Amino acid sequence: MYVQYLEKSPDDYDATKNLALSYKLINNIDGSIAVYRSLVAMKESIPEDLYNFIQLLRISGNLHEARQNAMLYLEKSGSENAKAIIKSLDMYDEFMSGKDMYDVINKTVNHSKSVFSNIPYQNGMLVTAESVGKGRSSWTGKGITKLYSTDVHFGQLMPFAKEVMTDFNDGPATLSGDGSILYFTTSNKKTLQEQDVNTRKLQISSAILRNGKWNQADLFQFNNYQYNLAHPALSNDGNLLVFASDKPGGKGGMDLYYCTKLSDNSWSEPINISVVNTSENELFPTFDNSGNLYFASSGLPGLGGLDVYVSKIERNNFSVPTNLKAPINSSYDDFSLTTTDQLETGYVSTNRFGSPEKEDIAYFSKKVIVEPKPSLNPIVKITVVDKYTSIPLPYVSVSLKDEMSNIVYQGMTDPDGIIQVEELAADNYRVQGILNDVTTTIATIKKEDFVNPLIERTITHNDPRFTLSGIVTNSRNNQPVGGVTVSCENKDMHKSSTRITGLDGKFFFQLEQSSDFKVFGEQKGWLSSETVDATTKGLDRSKDLYVVLRLSMQQPSADEVIRLDKIYYDYDKCDIKHRAAVELNRLVKLMNDFPDMIIELSSHTDSRGSDEYNLKLSQCRADAAVDYILEKGISKTRIIPRGYGETKLVNECSNGVICSEAKHQANRRTEFTIESCPSCPKIEK
Repeated sequence: MYVQYLEKSPDDYDATKNLALSYKLINNIDGSIAVYRSLVAMKESIPEDLYNFIQLLRISGNLHEARQNAMLYLEKSGSENAKAIIKSLDMYDEFMSGKDMYDVINKTVNHSKSVFSNIPYQNGMLVTAESVGKGRSSWTGKGITKLYSTDVHFGQLMPFAKEVMTDFNDGPATLSGDGSILYFTTSNKKTLQEQDVNTRKLQISSAILRNGKWNQADLFQFNNYQYNLAHPALSNDGNLLVFASDKPGGKGGMDLYYCTKLSDNSWSEPINISVVNTSENELFPTFDNSGNLYFASSGLPGLGGLDVYVSKIERNNFSVPTNLKAPINSSYDDFSLTTTDQLETGYVSTNRFGSPEKEDIAYFSKKVIVEPKPSLNPIVKITVVDKYTSIPLPYVSVSLKDEMSNIVYQGMTDPDGIIQVEELAADNYRVQGILNDVTTTIATIKKEDFVNPLIERTITHNDPRFTLSGIVTNSRNNQPVGGVTVSCENKDMHKSSTRITGLDGKFFFQLEQSSDFKVFGEQKGWLSSETVDATTKGLDRSKDLYVVLRLSMQQPSADEVIRLDKIYYDYDKCDIKHRAAVELNRLVKLMNDFPDMIIELSSHTDSRGSDEYNLKLSQCRADAAVDYILEKGISKTRIIPRGYGETKLVNECSNGVICSEAKHQANRRTEFTIESCPSCPKIEK
């Protein structure tokens, strides 16, 4: 619906934003990114649009473009969050350094609804999950969350503490060590009449288990209908309670607070854990057996979305938090970590699997690394392909980095998109390429891979633009010309860029979709190429990658006749039109390159009309062309205008001969002949 509407109304900001969000909700990340590119360029765009765009770019692995937009986000918002995002992108290699240390498995893949925030309970787990039956949240349209007990395999979900659950969202929760006291998140009753999700508030409710039944209790006295309190977490000894709140006086968003158990079993006044909090959100605290605090944050440097961090506690003093890195963290939301063995194994809630609207519980376990016996001379073969067409990509700069992010090898792919590395020490490496300021996906090489004589990896380049693949050749012999400055202008977006050809005469530009372009080449001492048009309109990026183009250039020599093909005049007129001016500018540049060049500029007509009329018209046109050149600063002594009328036809189309329009057009031409040029190169003809 939005796609069809936007074809007719492409400048509708609200519709564009809704389409971007729709693609995001169905996990069409590439589609959402493409729409966000248009959205953030609109005048109505707000910093939040840039933020969402950056997060999607991080998910897709396009870190270079993410950083460019993060700098723009910082410029527009000036927020601490923007600075944190830039720092996160700069620390990406560090956050990914341990990505192969764990195996990560989705344990709730068989559940159709969200299941998250598990904590140990008896011989199984207590989880928060969306209800599958009736009842949907009027806030989100999703199933209402409740507490459930389940086995360690997260099989059947059994309703938990039904007697104290509400008609609204309940959970996440925490239990005392003996399982007799329950604290859980639910809605503040005083705000239940509010229709807006932003004005309803959360509170921490509690219950006590007596005779096998849960009974409402009022063990937490700090709930307030004016702000949120949520996500309670009890330390193992029950003497410390940590929760999230946006109460006044914090750093912004949801902050973490702690209370200590007093002698009368009540809780002390909440204290802001300032060392872990940011201007964004800190949520989902948990404890491990050693009393370490784990929590999720969207404001600390990380991989994107919510990342999980650990803060060590000693006598109610919290250490500076540490990011747990990949693969525990991802570019999606990761939260509610539980571990009983110092992160050898554990669980983390995440929306990285399937749709980002569904939360799952992932089980992580540290891998047992067996030292391999390396092959004597293994060859590492890297292939870079285009994401959309799988076409191998040449000229991609590829780097191999060790675990300390040191570059151990850097090279460029060959015409077949391949780069081979020999004599590489057996170790762990990360492989990534960059082309046209867009990074590829990352491939890993493990130390144990070096037992093989050939190690092959393929990395993917995700650039939705087309590639203009061009070559500049010498018009005399079709040999490539190096050192030519080639300019490419997007006529729709009014922006241009330049490239300089190598010895092979080749050049490349990235072309935006559905746009028209003009391309031309210049080099000192050469007649500039004609301006050539190119377009991506009507091309399908899923099928096409390259737009192929050839530019031809000519070196002048004495007595040479050079034709300027694209000088056109209105019927019976001599005025220099814009297109003709572009052609004459080529000649002006050449004459400036060779100050001693003297030319005859001649104009010719076809045979139609009287001989006398054609001679007069051609002389008028030659004079007009020369006058234009003189206005550009060329001396009158260096140029002779001459109109030849129909006296020098290039074909058989003389008076009375019936010819096609194309043949007549061949006779209507403007040429220049180099009469003298001592400084011109001596070229064998």
